[in-house]
Order: sequence, then C-alpha cells, then structure tokens
Amino acid sequence: MRKTCRIEFLPFRSTHSFARGTNLLDAVRKAGLPLKSACGGKGTCGECLVRIEDGEARVRTSAALPEEVRRLGYVLACQTEIEEDLTVELPRFEEQSIRAVAGSRFFEEHRDRISGVFEVAPVVRKIQVTVPAATLSDNSSDLRRLQRQIQKVKGIRCLQTEHRVLKKLAASVREQAGNVTAVLVKTGPGWTLVDLQPSPPPKNLCGLACDIGTTTVVCEIADLEDGRVLSTTTGFNQQLRCGEDVISRIDYARRPGRLQELQTLAVQTVNALTEKSCREAGISTGDIYYVSLAGNTTMTHLLLGLDPRFIREEPYIPTMNLVPVVKAVDLGLNVNPEARVHCAPAVGSYVGGDITAGLLSTPILRDAEKMSLFIDAGTNGELVIGNKDWLATCACSAGPAFEGGGTRCGLPAIDGAIEAVTISKSGDLEYRVIGGGKPKGLCGSGLVDLLAGLFVHGYLDRSGKLDQETAGKRLVRNGEGTGFLVEEGSRSYWGRDLILTEKDITNLIRTKGAIFSACALLLKNIGLTFDRLDAVYIAGGFGQHLNVENAIRIGLLPDLERGKFHYLGNTSLSGAYLVLLSEKNRELVNAIAGKMTYIELNAEPGYMNEYTGSLFLPHTDIGLFPTVKKFLKPGQRLDG
Repeated sequence: MRKTCRIEFLPFRSTHSFARGTNLLDAVRKAGLPLKSACGGKGTCGECLVRIEDGEARVRTSAALPEEVRRLGYVLACQTEIEEDLTVELPRFEEQSIRAVAGSRFFEEHRDRISGVFEVAPVVRKIQVTVPAATLSDNSSDLRRLQRQIQKVKGIRCLQTEHRVLKKLAASVREQAGNVTAVLVKTGPGWTLVDLQPSPPPKNLCGLACDIGTTTVVCEIADLEDGRVLSTTTGFNQQLRCGEDVISRIDYARRPGRLQELQTLAVQTVNALTEKSCREAGISTGDIYYVSLAGNTTMTHLLLGLDPRFIREEPYIPTMNLVPVVKAVDLGLNVNPEARVHCAPAVGSYVGGDITAGLLSTPILRDAEKMSLFIDAGTNGELVIGNKDWLATCACSAGPAFEGGGTRCGLPAIDGAIEAVTISKSGDLEYRVIGGGKPKGLCGSGLVDLLAGLFVHGYLDRSGKLDQETAGKRLVRNGEGTGFLVEEGSRSYWGRDLILTEKDITNLIRTKGAIFSACALLLKNIGLTFDRLDAVYIAGGFGQHLNVENAIRIGLLPDLERGKFHYLGNTSLSGAYLVLLSEKNRELVNAIAGKMTYIELNAEPGYMNEYTGSLFLPHTDIGLFPTVKKFLKPGQRLDG
C-alpha cells in the first residue's frame, strides 16, 4: 500500500501529495487553499463542507450532515482522512469580491467631523541635503557630515542609524556630488535614519494603514507627504480556515506549532493585500516606510506571535496592551525592511486596538456635553460610552452571524449576497443582491431585514419559532429541521434552495441579544438609561447598509429617535490611517487606551439576566421598544 496519496483540489486545479491518513482539512491548509472552519476542526460547525468527486476516503463521523447531502458526496473535511488518490471540490472563496467598507476615503469627504486630528505631520520625513566632500581639514566621518547637514537644513538631529543604511552610506554620499535624500522615522524622543538614496529623491514616501479584522482585512496605502489615499484593498483573513471567531482561534493556537501557523496566515493576508494595493497605487512595496495596524486584542497577539491563551482564561489577561513599535522585517511584512510598525493599543482582553483607533475618527473625543454610545458590531461586539472627559467600554461575544458565519445561508458582504430584503404579509419577497445576479446567500444587513420582516408579519413568534399557518408554502422541513424558503434552487446561484432555518434564526437572535444586553448593562453599570443618549455611532462593515428601523424591530438597537443613529464606516481603518498622518495622533490613540475604563461583562452578576431577556423579539420587556409594540397585531403570538 502506498504511503502517499495525490489530491487534486477543484476549482483551483491544484495537485499535492500527502501522507496516507492525513486529515483532509489539514491537507487543504498545507496546500495553502481557503476553507472555512468556524469550530477549528471539531466537526460541529459544518462549514468545512467539501465534495469528493473521485476516490474514497475514511470519514470518522458525518452526523452533522443530512443524508441527502452525504449521498451527493459531501463530507466534512475535518472528519475525513485520506486513504487514496482523491479529487476534491472546495467551495469558491471569492476574496476579490468583498465589498470594501467605507474607510479613510469616506473620511476625506467628512473632514469636518474629524477636525483637530486630520493634519499631515507624519513620523516619517524625506529630507534632501548635500553632503560636502571630506577634506584633510574636515576629516569627519561620512555619517557625521550627513548628520550635520540634516541638522542644518531641518533642525533634526539623527541619534540612530540603521545598519542597512551604514552599509551603503559611503557610496551614496560620493555619488551625485553628495546630493542625497535621507528618510527618517521618529523613534521616541529622537529620529532614526532608515534609508539613504542618491538624489534625485525617491518618488514615493508612503504608509500602510491596516484593519485586521477577525473575518476581513482591509489595507490602505497613503501618501505621507499630503495624506492622499492611493489605494484600498479588502480580503478575507486567511486565519478563517483555523476558526471563525477569536475563541476558536485561541483554542487552535494551543496545539503545538499552531500559533506559528496563525501568525504566518496573518502576515500572508496582510502581505497579499499590500502587494495588491501597491500595484493599484503604482508604487513599490519598498516605498512603504510606516505601517499602522489596528485589530482586536487577539488578532494583534496572533500577528505578533504572542500566546493568546490567557485572554480567554479568568481573569482574562492579555500579554500586553501597549505594544512597542517594531520593525517590519521582524514580522515578515513585505514593505521596506526598515519600516516601523505601530499597533493601536488595547484596553483589555476583548477591547482592542480596533476600538481605540476607531475612536480617533468619531466626534466623541471632541464633545464634553453630549453622551454618546459607540457600537462596533463585528464578530466581537465592542461598545464604548462617554464623551471627551471620560470613557467606559466593554465587549461581548456577538459571534459571526451578522458577518456571514453561524448561519447556513450567511455570507460576508460579497458579490451574490442579498443585502436588503422586504417581505409582505402575503409572503411576497423582494431583495437586492450585491453585484446583481442570482443570490448565493444573505449578508448581515439582509439577515436583519429578513428577520424583521418575518417578525413584523407574524411568520415568527417572539422566541423565533416559525408559525406553520402563516408561513404557508414557504415553510420547509428537511434534515436540518424547519426553515423559511428565501429563494428556490432554480433561482439561486448554487442551484439549491436558499433557506433560513430555525437554527439560523436562533443564532441571529443570540447575536443581537448579546449586543443589546451588553449595551444595556454598560449603561446600567454607570447609572444611565438609553434615553440619556444623545447619539449612537455604528461602526464596521455590518453597519454600512444596516436598516436602523429593522435593527430596532428585532431588538438589536435601542428604540431611540432615529436621528440619533449615525453610521461611521470602518472606523478601525480610519483610525489606523489617522495614526499614519501624524505623531500627535499616534500619541492620542495611546492616551485613549489609558483613559478608558474597561468593564468585564463576565464578572458582572446581572449579565446573564440581561442577556436572557434579550433572547426574544425584540425583548422580554416590550416596554423598552414602544414603537415596535405599536405595530404588533392583536392576534400575533406574543408569548415567549
């Protein structure tokens, strides 16, 4: 019997050899191909579904799959071992079609909102000087003569010089009659010379801003001399193949060698997007001299290769909150080797740099009168309340339901995802698909619309159970249980029925319940109620196309005057971008982290009561939602 087997992966036409007995999910990862696994390979999420087109494999268990699915050759990769040569079809992973979330370009059009922080005074400078030739009377070293000229022209004293620069210094100052361009980076109280080139100067002096999300990663390249955004690219976080949320990735990192794997995947994700951004901007990766990263605490730990295990163990302590500036070469980032990397600081185990950076691009820090609530409802829901004078924050495990995970029909905001839904009492359903064409599934905003529509028209009771009589012909029962038919297979992209199951609905209610209960408990903890809020700011990709009315109807957002809600775009990316622009902003984001009071919900005795009360539509206390109460029909089932 052969010891190795050949596997062809479709639709990539990629063939690899693996030892007999290799786990199929591990084989996919080793081949560097994308495959989601929310549970980290435990066989519980059902998302590493693949189809064996040719060959036989040993399946440990297939209990998570309906019989009709197994008959078509589908298996869970994490529960399958290679026994012979195989041809395996993987789901398409369309990174190029992810909708870019409004980020710094959005803020270029709204500079009035970030007045006071939008200034271009970066920590990277490009300086042209002429270094006089050495003589017998002036026999100072090449470095000393260069330093004197820089100090003379700009008043900047270089205290440090990188070894890479020293190696080419002698040749550089003797070319072009001593005309050189020096690139300096502010490091602490002084400056460091990181590059030196004979004049004419390098055309580009650029920085990279990066939002490292649990699901998606967004990179922007900015011109550090005028602040212009040159390009923006978005892609899936390649760590998705190791788990869909931070908890599953922390668990994954416990196994030998897996922390290094997660770090490598994070770096590969950033590098791929950086290279694409550089091509679009018409620059070289070597033109990037500063990198500003913003991500939640776990994502930052994994990118830096720090052990994240204690983040999820009581008392929930990260390795560090304030990360020192590091060199790009030490992380393996494909930019100028001497580029400096700044990570936005965290506040606690589940409130990270994506929030501290995000607050830079909100009006909250510039208003001492208004009481504002900031919500970033991503895979990990983070909340901040306060104003210019004080800030309190907490986080909740929202889960990926509104970002494409946790539901059979869920998708990120990619081409083919339904982003908006309207449904009538008679069951007529209209929807809008990103990019047009046949639907592949629903993204977060579409799921909110659908859930609200089903509830408003009586298809769902308040506990999220489908009403058989009302649902009528759209009620579906199969191996996955009861569900609502969103679209028939003949009209869907995949050729199979698009169904929202009751299990999906339960996951959606849990997600919205986690976010609302966290909001309620945060306010209660500081002695406030929702009616005291002057503004609610919604960040992240999920909020970009969110129908606020429908979000209130399902109990995701508080029932307030609709004019109090404001969408801010990708604040994490915008904050990282603002850090690129000036040293002042870098210091400000560090100060934000230091002034925030972190509230650990797991330690709050009232959290479970708040959470349980939120696991209904819109809530067990209908008095919290007066506008929703008004439209409920007398005959609609209101029992929980």
